Amino acid sequence: MAAGEVSADFMPEPPGRLLEAHALVGKPLATALLRELAHQRIPIALRRRRDLRTHGFGRIVECRDDALTLDLDEIDPGLPMIAGDDYVAVAYLDGVKIQFDAHLDEDCAAGRRRLLRGPQPPAVYRLQRREAYRVAVATSEGRCVIRRAPGKELAVPLRDLSARGLLITWRDRALPAVGTVWEHARIEFVGRAPLPCTLVASRVDSTGDGSGLVGCEFGPMPPEVERAIQILVNDLQRTPRPAPPGTGPA
Repeated sequence: MAAGEVSADFMPEPPGRLLEAHALVGKPLATALLRELAHQRIPIALRRRRDLRTHGFGRIVECRDDALTLDLDEIDPGLPMIAGDDYVAVAYLDGVKIQFDAHLDEDCAAGRRRLLRGPQPPAVYRLQRREAYRVAVATSEGRCVIRRAPGKELAVPLRDLSARGLLITWRDRALPAVGTVWEHARIEFVGRAPLPCTLVASRVDSTGDGSGLVGCEFGPMPPEVERAIQILVNDLQRTPRPAPPGTGPA
């Protein structure tokens, strides 16, 4: 991607618009997303936080559990290498805007390559709301099973489903916090194989009757699981069903 192709789409969202619901604060989720950017060699727009007018394009070339390395390959009008500076990165993965902050130093031993290294970002933001293509789910059709601890699972009614997430009924008075991550969860439907998934609570609403509604986004999933969920949504859409609940993640 040439530097001249920079558009407003690659401008970072200001901090006030970065909703907590969009942050993948769970380290496995955030790291998996950064590694996918590296694996696909996705171009990343990188800007100094103190001066967003200066930008460069590069790619993640190394993503460890505790560190990140970016290789800058296009600089226009120039990205000054300032030791220990704060940067903001923006990229697009499968049409979804990805944004994260990083504290980066220049790698002086990199020779002609312009490498910036730093610790893993504290949060990675996946800036996409749930799609409007949602289908309601009857209580008798499907449920979501959440792993709360080793050997302890909680089955909750599934209210609606989309390719990006789902809505569940939470019957415990202690509602989960936004940003809660449930790994090793699964979606179960009558007559279908269970679909494993990671869920991130993105919206929590109390219904006033001792229960609540919890909207969740999916964490990174293998392509075959993504396809299976899309097929499930398509199949559900073909069957007449009630309108989706009015309360849920935006």
